[in-house]
Order: sequence, then structure tokens, then C-alpha cells
Amino acid sequence: MKTLLCVIAAIAFLTLPVLAEEVKIDLHGSRLAAGYIDNGTRGNVTPGTFAVPDAKLRANAKFDEDTVAVFRLSFSNAAAPSAEYAFVKLSNAVKKLTKSDTINPDIYVGKMKVNFGEETWTNNPVEGALAHNSISSLFGNDIGVEFRQKALPIELPVTLGYSLSFMNGSDAAAAGVVDDNNTKAYALKVMATMKSMPGVYFSLSQYDSGRLPAGSTRAMTNDLIQSFLPLTVAGEYTKGYELNFRYDVLEGAQKFDPSKAPLASDAKGVFRLAYGQGAKGGLNLMSEVTTMMLDAIYNVDKQWYVAFRYSSLKNAGDDEWTRTSVGGGHKLSDNAMLKLTYSLNAEPDTLTGGPEVDNDQVALLMTVLW
Repeated sequence: MKTLLCVIAAIAFLTLPVLAEEVKIDLHGSRLAAGYIDNGTRGNVTPGTFAVPDAKLRANAKFDEDTVAVFRLSFSNAAAPSAEYAFVKLSNAVKKLTKSDTINPDIYVGKMKVNFGEETWTNNPVEGALAHNSISSLFGNDIGVEFRQKALPIELPVTLGYSLSFMNGSDAAAAGVVDDNNTKAYALKVMATMKSMPGVYFSLSQYDSGRLPAGSTRAMTNDLIQSFLPLTVAGEYTKGYELNFRYDVLEGAQKFDPSKAPLASDAKGVFRLAYGQGAKGGLNLMSEVTTMMLDAIYNVDKQWYVAFRYSSLKNAGDDEWTRTSVGGGHKLSDNAMLKLTYSLNAEPDTLTGGPEVDNDQVALLMTVLW
């Protein structure tokens, strides 16, 4: 029944022009990755398998210059679709009320990505330079309202932006999830781009899920639980902070745009550093964690690039997981790429209790983004 409703909703969404000719529909933001993956005998995917690790169909309906509705379905691994996004974006609503440009955020209402950190926007094999994410890779979708303004019109050495979200805090994708309490999650993010140094960007994020009742599944989680099964358990995040730094090496007339994924950046190279602290687990399973990520992309020319990433996650007991990824890609067309990634994973001896776990990863994928 759930699958049927998703399909009906998608068909209805895509046929909106029949009902209103002025509505403009596009599929911008849709993507597909398919190819060969080997995650080792203790990975989360059967070793040596052809797979579709990422497949999203996104429909954007523009009703006017200030109103856009977005609906996205996931078909990952060619499975039945599930709705990931269903939100409305309103622009200039505050400006129309206050007649001021100073505070004029875009307003998002519905189910959307939690705006925490930077990798959360590229934690997929299509928009990321590498097929694998960092070891922490915080991500989550939730239902709520978000106020986002990329640039405040005030005179400072930096261009400041912000995002403030209020959400249910529970995993809206989990079966049978009902928001049965008034406790709400929030996410705050402040962004800064240096005016005197083009290509330098910072962001600071904070997240708190609120004190959800026992049995609730929090919306925010990380990639660690997916990569080391069955060696780990609770990956849900109850709170967290993350500082991100990014530097794009620009040449000539190139322009810096922090909203572009590093792979799509108009730069010769992109360097990123992320450091975060937080707590994961349920109400009675709190565990302090520290995360770090350092990566770099070098565009050899307009068709070839190479990339590197090192990331780690450490808990309060000094148990540490790390991932070192190397790879590259070839641009076959404006939309399609061929990517190869090898990731070396390491985990605490206290968890393995024996020899090194066979969970290193290799991926050779064809990716398409439109």
C-alpha cells in the first residue's frame, strides 16, 4: 500500500501541468549510480556484486518566482520507491511582510534533508568525488520548517548566511513512526565566505534531537553503522556540533560558489576539513563521539580528476574507526561520469577481538546527474 501511494503521488505530481499550464516542472537534482561493488566478507553488501547504490527521481514544480514544490523518490538498489522529500519552498515571504531585505530567508516546509554540516549534501556516489562517504557521514531527513538565507546584506569582511530548522526529531522514514510528543529537534548553521580571499568558506552547525520517548528512532544517524555490521550498534545522533572549512583553488575567471558540490566546483582543486563532536545512541545508551574528515580533489583537466579522503570517528573510550579513500573519475559527458574508489577501513581491536576484519571496499560506478 505504501509503495502504491508513493507511485500515485509521483504520477500526480508529474501531471500537474495538465491541471495548471503555468506550472513549470523539471527533474533537476535527479541522479543514478550503478556498477560493481565489493565491500569484503564483513561489509554491508555481498562481496563482488553489481548494484544500484543510489537512484533518486526528483520533481520540482515552480508555480511562480517565489513558490516551488519539491518531491523526491528513492529507487536505490532498484527497490520499491520511498518518498524522501516532500516540501514547499517560499522565497521573499518575509520581505513582502516587512518591506526589508536584511532578514529575508527562504522558507522550507515539509519533509527535507537536515541541514547539518557540509558532507550531508554530497554523501552519495553521484555528487561526491568518491563513491564512499567519510566514516562519520552524518545525515538525516525530517519533517519540519527551515529558514535559510545564503547572504545577509550587511557590511562585514565576510558574507554571512544562516539556516535555522525546527523538526520532529524522529525518523520520518521509519515504518509506523508517529510524532506523539511536543519535544522538537532543531538545527542551526552559520556560513561565512571570505570577501578578501575568494574560495575560502566556513560553516558551524549545531543539532539537538530533543528528548524523544523510549522506542523513537532519531532522524540523524551516521554511516558507521552501515559500514561495519555486525560490529556496531546504535548510530542515532542526539546532539552534535561540526565545524567545516573549505578552500577552492581558483584560476583566472573562475568563480567560487559554496552551494556547488566540490566535484562541480569551478576550481583546479578543492580542500575540505571537518571536525565535530556529539553524542549518539538512545536515551540510555549515550556515547560521546568525535569526528574528523580531511579530503582533497584535484582536477587534472576538464575530464579527469583524482581525490583523497581520510576520516575518523572516536568514542569516549578512545575506540577509533578510520577510513582512507582514494580514487578518481572520468567525465564522459556533461552529465555522466565513470568513478573508481578504494577505501581502507580500520576498526578498534577491542571490537574485532581477533584478526583484521575483511571490510575494505572497492567501487567502479557509472553515475548520472541531471
